[in-house]
Amino acid sequence: MIRLFPMRTSRRPALLVSSILLVEVLLSCSVLFAGTERQTPRQILETAQTLEQRQEYPQAIVAYRNYLQLHPEDDEARSTLAKLLSWQGVYDEAISLYRDILTRHPIDLEVRTALARVLSWQKQFDEAQAIYDEVLREDAKNFDARKGRADVAFWRGNRTEALSLYESIFAETKDQEVQRQIQSVKAELAASPRAPIGQGLTGLRLPYRDYAKVGYGHYSYTRNQPDERDLLFEVAKPIGDQTLVVRVETINRFGFHDTPVSAEYYSPLWQRAWGYVAAQGTMNPNFAPNYSFIGEVSQGLGDVHSSLAPFEVSFGYRRLNYKKDDIDLLLPGLTVYLPFNLWLTEKVYIVPSTGATTLSSQLTWRPTDRLQFFASGSFGTSGERIVATQDFTRVGSHTIRWGVMFPVTERFSVEAAGYYEDRGSLYVRRGGNLSLIYHW
Repeated sequence: MIRLFPMRTSRRPALLVSSILLVEVLLSCSVLFAGTERQTPRQILETAQTLEQRQEYPQAIVAYRNYLQLHPEDDEARSTLAKLLSWQGVYDEAISLYRDILTRHPIDLEVRTALARVLSWQKQFDEAQAIYDEVLREDAKNFDARKGRADVAFWRGNRTEALSLYESIFAETKDQEVQRQIQSVKAELAASPRAPIGQGLTGLRLPYRDYAKVGYGHYSYTRNQPDERDLLFEVAKPIGDQTLVVRVETINRFGFHDTPVSAEYYSPLWQRAWGYVAAQGTMNPNFAPNYSFIGEVSQGLGDVHSSLAPFEVSFGYRRLNYKKDDIDLLLPGLTVYLPFNLWLTEKVYIVPSTGATTLSSQLTWRPTDRLQFFASGSFGTSGERIVATQDFTRVGSHTIRWGVMFPVTERFSVEAAGYYEDRGSLYVRRGGNLSLIYHW
């Protein structure tokens, strides 16, 4: 049995840590090589172990390499070298060393578990999970394999499964790290599934928080209005529990061209509450606002009474400035969470100055962490998609929208939506959009 030390869970980007490691190694190589020329293999190994105990890992890595050049048959030293490399983020080499060891010790549980852990750090979740499952079939009480299996579920976004696995481990071990992980999972499960906050930090899960999106939309109009063509460029970046989204749109509408630029900042607030603020501006607009500001807060009602847990209320306010007018828009809303990952969102768009009001209803279904469908409809006297001054004209209107978001590969997803809007005496607008999303 090859003995391994406890594994660390550092997940720093491999390129950065490899560069840091290279610099540190180069600085220490001359000293170590000069010293090892006068040392026996045993003394070189003792030097490596001493450097490891001092947490001088780059120097320890050099020393272990020197020792293995003299004793390549020592797989225990090789496993320690793999462990230190994984701690420093040099995952590919660590994986190669573990696989090399397994060619000679194919049933070693500790090496297999260590390999699975490093694979999971590289987001190779399928192979990592398969290895953990094999180990657990041979040793159902293996703590590292059980925790690693729970970690994979968590990093994949399967929070309910992860919670069950963590709680089973904690019931038997009372491990404090597992307890902290249980609290983290519970906090995420308590968050609104609509909120791009505190989710997807490890692995992909809707709503996405770390991505780049490119989209194209095409809409036709009646009343001899020219077709509308839109381009969308969007980037999102998590900052702790907060998420920043920056968006640039180029919109060809009514025969004119505008390019609104906007930013949204999402954040958790207090217990079961989250919100966002956003700003938008357009240089020399023809139909879009000169600028607008919006803020919205959502509050889950589970703390008021357990029977109200499925309900989440929200309220937003938006101020829009046009060339000849300012518009105030009120946005009260209610979301009801249903079984089978379904939820219904009702939102009212109110323009107090004109009395224009529109009720929008959207049903969303998320059967898996990366697959989502929605269908929505609205009716009233203002537009659901507030872009142009015509949207505020008090005229009867109704809209129907539908769409889907689905994964294509581990790194790419697609979002597609259709749209129909009847603005009565103004126009009928119909079309859709398609977006490609890249995750990192």
